[in-house]
Amino acid sequence: MPKKTDKTEYYLGNPNLPAADAVIAYEPWMVKELEKAKDNILYFAENFFHIINLDRGREKIKLHSCQKRVIRKMRDNRFFILLASRQIGKSTIMTIYMLWYACFMNDQRILLVANKEATAIEIFQRVRMAFEELPIWLKPGVKEYGKTSMTLDNGSRIGITTTTGTAARGQSVNLLIIDECAFIESHLVEEFWKSVFPIITSSKKSKVFICSTANGTGNLFHKIYDGAEKGDNGWGHDKIMWDEVPGRDEKWASITKQALGSTEAWLQEFCSCGEETLVDIESKGGMRIVDVFNDMEE
Repeated sequence: MPKKTDKTEYYLGNPNLPAADAVIAYEPWMVKELEKAKDNILYFAENFFHIINLDRGREKIKLHSCQKRVIRKMRDNRFFILLASRQIGKSTIMTIYMLWYACFMNDQRILLVANKEATAIEIFQRVRMAFEELPIWLKPGVKEYGKTSMTLDNGSRIGITTTTGTAARGQSVNLLIIDECAFIESHLVEEFWKSVFPIITSSKKSKVFICSTANGTGNLFHKIYDGAEKGDNGWGHDKIMWDEVPGRDEKWASITKQALGSTEAWLQEFCSCGEETLVDIESKGGMRIVDVFNDMEE
């Protein structure tokens, strides 16, 4: 722990960013809180992690039980894939893990991959905001702080890229996160995967997390998730449905479905159903889910 002193230095004068050589005056209760946050990612999230709520503005996150379940699985699995409904906070879950990992694990290379550059930057802005909201005594000092990457004085670095770039090729990565994997063009994500995954598997501790809503079959996300469900590839997996979020009931579902304008869109975006669910399976003695929903409306 740094020597106790009243002096605190800031990165580029930002009072929310301790400089790499900053010396913090720690009190005993701070040390205890720091140890709790390091040992328990859920404690870290619920006591220190901030989000921007569309209705209430900036606030500490209140995790739903389904989100806690997923974070525990991320903690306990090297390879983990999440299939999720829209608007359940899947990117936030990944952001929590990234920030916790960077703050409390030394010399880690963390890479976020998104289907679009704008999406990657937007998610990284959430990381930066959450980092700045952490108490000054809880976070490492800052060595570099940009729009697409940050490097901390514990040696850990968070960076972002898209599969269209070459930034990740040849890099050593300790934690790889791929957001909305099912919506990355197949020829891009599969070439990226072939290039990056061997680098990750060369380490015994590197981790990979993939999350997405459904987007048909045959893509990389579907192949990995299907293999995880069948127990063929050793990946941890989970699924979060729309009704696992508190406050979402049948009335909410009806309003949302009407706003979307189609049953197919509702099934894909909120019921984690891809194109395979929308084709006729009467030959298998069944009924299309789309028809079941339409029957319910009638």
